[in-house]
Amino acid sequence: MNFEVRPPQPSCYLFALDVSRAAVESGYLRVFCDTLLDELDRLPGDSRTQIGFITFDDSVHFYDLSEGLTQPRMMVVGDVDDVFPPSPDGLLVNLNESRDLVQDLLTQLPEWFAGNHNTRSCLGAALQAAYKLVVGVKEE
Repeated sequence: MNFEVRPPQPSCYLFALDVSRAAVESGYLRVFCDTLLDELDRLPGDSRTQIGFITFDDSVHFYDLSEGLTQPRMMVVGDVDDVFPPSPDGLLVNLNESRDLVQDLLTQLPEWFAGNHNTRSCLGAALQAAYKLVVGVKEE
């Protein structure tokens, strides 16, 4: 008999963050980003751990953190009725390989949305997009 044991799936962290006016004014975005920056090395997982970020107000924002980029790249999907990840690559990345970009993103996010006056929040669409992104990765 031949039994093959597959290694477990890598840990995958996909954070969906509300960046609407009320959410940002509460201060949670800054606290979240600072805390995750401090705890990146303590996230459970191994060298295959993947990470990604989605932000949302009245649209859903994805972040390309592909190795080789010099800074995180935001992609905005405004059609929240049929939301989809805009790119199959770079949205969930290996944490070790893209650590600098992840740290840059966590440092910049609070500044990018500090003056956001958008009061709408499309949480449902963001969760659908997150699901599509994670399921798409697991099927590969």
